Amino acid sequence: MKPTSLENFLCGVACGIGLTILSLYTQKPGCVVDSIEAIAELGRARRAKEKEENLEREKLRAAGFSDEEIEEVFKA
Repeated sequence: MKPTSLENFLCGVACGIGLTILSLYTQKPGCVVDSIEAIAELGRARRAKEKEENLEREKLRAAGFSDEEIEEVFKA
């Protein structure tokens, strides 16, 4: 595909997704809003878990554990 045809294709896909979401919103606005909030909550929970894991890794490094030992702890 040429770059212009790829751009047109991606633009069409984006417009199609936007129109689908808009039509769902007009039919059931509460359902769409709840879905978006649920997705946002999953993202916040994932980031909080990653932050907590990074803090634990830093504590273990400060205690003198090697990176290999730390990876074994978090793989299990």
